[in-house]
Amino acid sequence: MTFTDLDLYYLHTGEHTSLYEKFGAHIIKKGNKILGTQFRVLAPNAQAVFLVGDFNHWQKTHPLQQEHTGVFQLYIDGLKSLENYKYLIITHDGRELYKADPYAFFSQLRPNTASTTYNSRYKFKDDTWMYHRVNYDFKEKPFSVYEVHLGSWKQKQAGENEETDRFYSYKEIVPLLINYVKEHQFTHIELLPITEHPLDASWGYQVTGYYSPTSRYGKPDELKYLIDQCHQAGIGVILDWVPLHFCKDAHGLYQFDGSWLYEYEIEGDRENQQWGTANFDLGKGVTRSFLLSNIKYWLQEFHFDGIRVDALSYLLYWRGETEEDKLNHTAIDFIKRVNALVHAEFKGVVMIAEDSSSYPKVTHALEDSGLGFDMKWDLGWMNDTLTHMERPSIYRKYHANEITFGMYYNPSEHFILPLSHDEVVHGKLSIVNKMSGDYEDQFHLARAYYSFFFAHPGKKLLFMGNEWGHIREWHEYTQMDWNLLDFPIHQSFAQMMKSLSTFYREHEAFWKYDYQAHEKGFKWINIFAEANCYAFCRYSDTEKILVVNNFNDQEVYDLSLDLPEGATYQLVFSSNSIPTADFTLTADENGAHITIPRLTTYYLKRIDKGTTKKT
Repeated sequence: MTFTDLDLYYLHTGEHTSLYEKFGAHIIKKGNKILGTQFRVLAPNAQAVFLVGDFNHWQKTHPLQQEHTGVFQLYIDGLKSLENYKYLIITHDGRELYKADPYAFFSQLRPNTASTTYNSRYKFKDDTWMYHRVNYDFKEKPFSVYEVHLGSWKQKQAGENEETDRFYSYKEIVPLLINYVKEHQFTHIELLPITEHPLDASWGYQVTGYYSPTSRYGKPDELKYLIDQCHQAGIGVILDWVPLHFCKDAHGLYQFDGSWLYEYEIEGDRENQQWGTANFDLGKGVTRSFLLSNIKYWLQEFHFDGIRVDALSYLLYWRGETEEDKLNHTAIDFIKRVNALVHAEFKGVVMIAEDSSSYPKVTHALEDSGLGFDMKWDLGWMNDTLTHMERPSIYRKYHANEITFGMYYNPSEHFILPLSHDEVVHGKLSIVNKMSGDYEDQFHLARAYYSFFFAHPGKKLLFMGNEWGHIREWHEYTQMDWNLLDFPIHQSFAQMMKSLSTFYREHEAFWKYDYQAHEKGFKWINIFAEANCYAFCRYSDTEKILVVNNFNDQEVYDLSLDLPEGATYQLVFSSNSIPTADFTLTADENGAHITIPRLTTYYLKRIDKGTTKKT
């Protein structure tokens, strides 16, 4: 627990990656007996720092000692776990600031804002998962993510305290969530940010406790239990991480020691007008070391399997302005450092970029002048295709590019197709309600659209509720409308989505060559813009699946498909009905012809053995 000159050097050069082992409140033990707690904090602009808390009635009786320039420490004998505390920082100009610990491992439940000492006793039992994760090639495996906001996925009947009793704890939600995810065949869960944050409505994206799992859902060891149980059930867990900005609440990082310690000095760079937050200055060694250590902390101590980096375009470009001269080269260098660290020390962890820009080579290797991410959210595909589904059927034929353009740029990156929380909030409507047509046609079109989604090259991400046709927009303060499953239209929709997810997992043609789609895994068969119909094939080494999409609100008769002579396909999935077991399609010298119902997607699997010519 000593803090050396070498620690200080790497802290200020931005190369320290394990500051959480030095800073924060560390329980000191001998065997199983707690002896006391060691505190350490960085506050270079402080003339004095006091530790205040419940244990000393929040009085200035426990001054910290300066052991290095700007580094203050104090050991309190006998101080145990779950003690609330803050640092009282006396700045050089005499101000008194009560600050939560930037490296706190646990925090008080909001609206309280103190940090809390914590003694972790959890021992993971996921050795088998961690061993196999190292060699798991996600590029040629199924990868389907269920995006979850823990506080509103499901809630308990509220007790006396409506604001807290309604939440399931990390531990309580385990059997509910894991059984559901397994039943629906998702490979991963992605948690909206679970770092400590003061405002529920920020969904966790405005952080005060970067090292503290939010106390809304229980203690840190309960979060470890959730992740461990997911691993034992064969489910990966992805953390949503926010290295761009932090909230400006008085107890947080903002002007932490009276100076701009973690944020930009210049107001125009510091103030994030879109979210009312402060931007991290990623050129400062202190900030870089803080965040590099933070990502390592979550991967090392909690065994997360992936990191989704929020709002990357705002890191790559100043204020999200995407002109070439607006590039933030300091932030770009930092992102490369993050990816280098993760891939060197945590083999098998997946780095995912939420990026709305056209910045090149986001998912290319660092040695290939890329940023080093493993996947990038395909927000262009998402926007184009949803826009297409919002159009009345009669107008869709004029906008075929909204369906086809995604495959034009598909080879440029390793994409994941996101139908995320951002698409079902703030007046955007739910996915089903985006669909054009009357109530029943919205469901029919949504069925066809999701079938297109699962068949299209790219890994998959669905926000909770998408899988049963949630109607209203998502709100963080109330649970999802599970009662909708009592209605036949939602129940049958949910069964269809479960079948889709299962089909995706079980058929390697839909994922084997996602990232070699143009070479091995995908081919357009026919594009019928006038009829709103699109046919393509997906391939693996052993499977060929023909996908025919009819986004027209009219049945399309005798649709001509350019398939090789002798090729035979059997209908194995229909978005709007149970496939007829003996429905087959065989091509002659003129190809094949098919009639497809309105607002329907078909999957047809090639079953003949007579030809090896690629369709």
